[in-house]
Amino acid sequence: MFDSPFEFCSVCRQYVLLDQTQPQCAYEHGCSVRTTCPLAKYFTGFDFGGAARATERPPHRMREPPVDTRA
Repeated sequence: MFDSPFEFCSVCRQYVLLDQTQPQCAYEHGCSVRTTCPLAKYFTGFDFGGAARATERPPHRMREPPVDTRA
């Protein structure tokens, strides 16, 4: 079993996995490209072209609850 290192991010207020690149994390958590990442020095891995995609995603939003259409 492999346990990924993780740390609490004060920007997105969530625990983030550190076995990815910083742009991948920003993409997952909806961070802006202008946001200074407090965990940037802890990320590992290589970015194989994900940086362009990381900047295209809109900010993270909470999901709406499913609508019950059975009525």
